[in-house]
Amino acid sequence: MRYPTAKRNGSAAPLILIAIVAIALIGGGLYYYLSGRNQEIKINPIIAEVTKGEFVSQVVDQGEVQSSDNEEIRCQARSRNGSLSVISLVPEGTLVKGGDFLVELDASAFETELENQKISVATAETAVIQAEADLIAAQESLKEYNEGIYVENLKKIENDIAEAQSLIATANQDLTLAKSNLEHTRKLQAKGYATAQQLESSGYTVNSEEFKLQKARNLLSLGEKQKEVLEKITRRKETVKLESDIKAAVVKLRNQKAVMATEEGQLNDIKDMIEKCNIRVPEGVQGQVVYAKESSRGGNDWVLEEGTTVRERQVLVRLPNPDKMEVKALINEQSITRIEPGMPATVKVDALNNVILKGVVTSVNQYAEQGGWMSSSVRKYAVFVSLIDPPTALKPGMNAAVTIQVRYEPDALTAPIQTVYGVQDQHFCLVKTGEDQYETREVEIDGDNSQLVVIKNGLSAGDRLVMNPGAYKEKMELPDFKLDTRIELSEEEAKQAAKAQESRKPEAITGKASSGRPGGSGGPAGSGGRPGGAGGSGGGFNMSAMIDRSMERYDTNSDGSIDADELANIDGRAKDMMSNADSNGDGSVSRAELEKSMSDMMKRFQQGGGAGGRGGGQ
Repeated sequence: MRYPTAKRNGSAAPLILIAIVAIALIGGGLYYYLSGRNQEIKINPIIAEVTKGEFVSQVVDQGEVQSSDNEEIRCQARSRNGSLSVISLVPEGTLVKGGDFLVELDASAFETELENQKISVATAETAVIQAEADLIAAQESLKEYNEGIYVENLKKIENDIAEAQSLIATANQDLTLAKSNLEHTRKLQAKGYATAQQLESSGYTVNSEEFKLQKARNLLSLGEKQKEVLEKITRRKETVKLESDIKAAVVKLRNQKAVMATEEGQLNDIKDMIEKCNIRVPEGVQGQVVYAKESSRGGNDWVLEEGTTVRERQVLVRLPNPDKMEVKALINEQSITRIEPGMPATVKVDALNNVILKGVVTSVNQYAEQGGWMSSSVRKYAVFVSLIDPPTALKPGMNAAVTIQVRYEPDALTAPIQTVYGVQDQHFCLVKTGEDQYETREVEIDGDNSQLVVIKNGLSAGDRLVMNPGAYKEKMELPDFKLDTRIELSEEEAKQAAKAQESRKPEAITGKASSGRPGGSGGPAGSGGRPGGAGGSGGGFNMSAMIDRSMERYDTNSDGSIDADELANIDGRAKDMMSNADSNGDGSVSRAELEKSMSDMMKRFQQGGGAGGRGGGQ
């Protein structure tokens, strides 16, 4: 079967027509493009003129109203458990003067301790009286011996010596007489007038008298020896013993007096604590009562009220001088170098319907304010602005916007800041020199504010500048970008760099080779969106190093703990963190308490970071 042949000439006509139109459009576009390249591009930018006139540069930031002359009333009483309760207090805002009541603290514990301490003082007094009696007795014993016992013994021995001497004299006489009788009897016996028995009897008499003489001599020798021993040994021995008894009694009395003084000091201290629980306005001071408040990073703000607990050295009440008001403004580090004392300022107070007050910068802190762990990395510095003629309605704690005039020139060469285009460290302006004629000119800038720049070199008054010159780069002649170049070090500088690098190696720090990575590097961020944990000492967060820095900064007396006085000098979130670390409530923070507080906080932080929030050392 034969099928009919299809007609194709009619269906090709539309395709040919489309091809012709496309060729025509391409040709026309190519013609206009090639012809446009040979013509100048005309622009119609917004023009601004370089002028001479006033230039003002200001720094604006937020601040808080306070008094420059504050009398701080602190808790001077110290409790054994570290805190005291408030029983009553004067209403906030009350005008007070010297001697007026402010705050009453619970003194019941001190009163109980006072009664016990009175007993301790009485016991110490009794011991002193007994020690004084013992000393007098010891002194009298020495006097008794020297003036009584010693003299009595000496006289007795001397009497014995005298008696022995008398006996010797008598014995000598009797012996001489006996010998004479013996000789006479011997002559009589030779002549036959005396018997042998009489002669023998006379001999016995001589022997008896010789024995008596020897006995008397022995008694004399004994007496002299007793006297020598008494004077050279016994007296010295007894004197040394009695004098040592006196010295021991003196030491005992001194110790008992010291104990009594300590007990009396504790008694007076307790009385002083009881007195300090009734806090009054110091003499010569007056003002309006403002309760002290402390903000806690954990959200537990401390407010002075009945029933709340306070610690020693804690500020309870401030008495600001309403005639000396100032604003403490926190200025970003980018602007702080431009601010100096003596600069004029204006202060707008929100609570006073935005009333504008005049002021003068009085001081600029040299050190940045302490920020919490979660604060921004931008450092802020405190600037104090003294207010001129502050209104009576102005109260401490009010928020204010501070505007500080950091520069004023009455006749400066200025241009809108939008007319300057920067290329790396160079600045350029596009100057309109004629109809559709423009010139690129490099300029030197001498400061700016949010609206104008000060022209130091490159332009003159009346020059016409293109606004937003970056949009017309085809009209500008700009230098090529400078590539980074190698930093060259001298031979000595290279040695120092190598030495510093060597000292930072793990072997130099730990004294032994490190196996693997030092510590655990923090793990990746978890599903909760928080960064990985610290892992080990080599991670992104080194808690030990942070504790070392904190102790070095705040422990000013280097005693190993941050005491109440040092805590009082800490401001902001750092003070809250330190106060929360005081786990035993003794008013001071030890290193161990700070380590535990930081460790607990890091655990809470890591637990909230999701499953992958904790970094490991793997």
